[in-house]
Amino acid sequence: MKNIIFDTWLINGNITVFCGPHEDSFKKDILSSSLFGELVASKKSDNPVVSWPTYTATVQKIGWMGNSRGNQRLDFENSSLLSLIGECAGSTLSKDERQALTNAWGHLTNLQPDSPAIRAIVEKLQRNATVSESNPHATASTAALLTIIRNDKTVVTLQVTFETTHELESELLVQPVLNAINNDQTNSWQLCCLLDERYYNEIREDVLKKLGCKIETKLLHIPAPPDLN
Repeated sequence: MKNIIFDTWLINGNITVFCGPHEDSFKKDILSSSLFGELVASKKSDNPVVSWPTYTATVQKIGWMGNSRGNQRLDFENSSLLSLIGECAGSTLSKDERQALTNAWGHLTNLQPDSPAIRAIVEKLQRNATVSESNPHATASTAALLTIIRNDKTVVTLQVTFETTHELESELLVQPVLNAINNDQTNSWQLCCLLDERYYNEIREDVLKKLGCKIETKLLHIPAPPDLN
């Protein structure tokens, strides 16, 4: 069986998966620049539709060169988050990269519900959520942002919005309980970039200085068991 290499991180609660082997220095640059973009976007708004353009504009200003971007309306019912991500990615990922994502997801969802990683993901979904104040049992709508770094260093960032009548807890990562929000609006976005490493070399220290201690508190590595990597 072919060995599928992956490395999983959380960036302020957002899942990031490196597919294939990458140098540690490259991973650190992607993680720090993505975290910077996430913090700038979150400061502006917890509404994912509002924060998405801020996030993409910020990372592109600090060295992410956009290859392509797009958005679309997906119609789905009783879907899982992994299946939605696969649908959003479309033909962007290779077969091996899809398998790496599946493996990373399987390992992630096998963690205990009270683990730091799962709690960080759930809390991010909760921060993004909009719930009816007049009816606490009504559907909650929220969004998930996920970044996949391909073998060729292409950075694929996906965001999808959805609603569910279930509690915003760890079960959302595996259960097919997600539905498209019934508003006929765009509900998935994609940005494909390459990091301009020469340019980022010039601004790396400024980015790290602005991040400060958040580089330690907002990034979480999720090492895979040896038999999965």
